[in-house]
Amino acid sequence: MSASETESQTSNAPSLGDLAGTAAFIVALISAWLYATGWTYAYHYFDRFGIPLLMVDIPKEHYFVYGGVVAGMFPIWAGVIGGAVIGLVLAWRWFAGKLGRPILALGLAAILAIFWLGHEGAVDAAHTQYSIQRTTDYSAYPRVKVWTKQDTKLSKDSPLSSDNLTRGCYRLLLHSRDRLFLLRPLRGAAAAELPILVVPWDRMETIRIMPDYTSCE
Repeated sequence: MSASETESQTSNAPSLGDLAGTAAFIVALISAWLYATGWTYAYHYFDRFGIPLLMVDIPKEHYFVYGGVVAGMFPIWAGVIGGAVIGLVLAWRWFAGKLGRPILALGLAAILAIFWLGHEGAVDAAHTQYSIQRTTDYSAYPRVKVWTKQDTKLSKDSPLSSDNLTRGCYRLLLHSRDRLFLLRPLRGAAAAELPILVVPWDRMETIRIMPDYTSCE
């Protein structure tokens, strides 16, 4: 092998910076996919309970977890997408200079397709999880006892004046920095549409989360 051929192969070999840049782009693309998919999952899941996502200050890092939930529900599908992302980035890296605009257009179209598949999978996963909760007596949510502050003025029709709160008949669906989201399932009535009780933290004296995931009689 001549010196010129050796020099040509060396110049075509990817540098450490190129490899690091490619790896960083793959990680960024997968992270963006997990975040977008997780956000879509959370939006549609809590929407089934009638809770607008903008009403809940979910920490942003939780969306990555929700994205992982979606991937866990469709592991083969998620593996194919992960492989497609890596293959797409590598193909883009090695062939962009040779093919120019066509590979750029194909790459953008493939990225949009991958995010669209994530969206569709997240919607399906959210509806599936909601259906599972309805048919299993909302087994993911513990019972909770809530005592309101004594100086809180409540009308007799207020849900906060109900003894169901202190009996522990409500279930803790979600909590944020300033409110609790509670639901009151009806045992044996999985098809019932349940209202959500939103309780501000400043109205509560004490709460107690029970190690019980069944509904009151």
